[in-house]
Amino acid sequence: MRHFLAATIDFERVRACDELELFVAATNVRTGTGKLFRRHEMDVQRLLASACLPTVFAAVEVDGEMYWDGSYVANPPLAPLMAHGDGSDIVIIQNNPIARSDIPRTVADIANRANEIAFNISFVREVGALQYLGGATDEARGAGATPATKFLHLISGNEHLAEHGISAKFSAELPFLQTLHDLGVASADAWLREQGAHIGIKSTLDPMPVFYADL
Repeated sequence: MRHFLAATIDFERVRACDELELFVAATNVRTGTGKLFRRHEMDVQRLLASACLPTVFAAVEVDGEMYWDGSYVANPPLAPLMAHGDGSDIVIIQNNPIARSDIPRTVADIANRANEIAFNISFVREVGALQYLGGATDEARGAGATPATKFLHLISGNEHLAEHGISAKFSAELPFLQTLHDLGVASADAWLREQGAHIGIKSTLDPMPVFYADL
């Protein structure tokens, strides 16, 4: 992965770009807390840290600290977009299934499902905070906390992604990746047709599929 990222991403251009902001989360192994890497410091080491699954890779060191995948603490980090984003809307692209209809039986499937639930906890919690607790997570709330001023939207491919098991997450076959790309484009097009007119006007994120997917 290191060689692939280094060969395909010009990190110097990323750091120099001031038109777009970038927030990449990682989990500090020692403290169990989250770390947000910003655009101006982004390099291949920090990007590797954000994608380090502890059951697959060794922890990645950045500035003397060891990090695992950021999904344990922020998946994705939404609070920085509330605080630093200039736009009126936040559009969340969901690519990790929350609900599944089948019960995992094998060791691999159980581990996969446990990871999905663990990785979704931070997302569900942060969305709940932004929707119901005035736009701030528990730790960030205080006497001076103000209500959310941005509209939340969700484009989800859960109905397609839930059809695939753990083996799909390790597939790098081009036809399969092209299929995922096409499904993503179709999901985005469908959402724009149905909800695009509400951008800048109101939130369209429905908490029911996020919190109560079985209802």
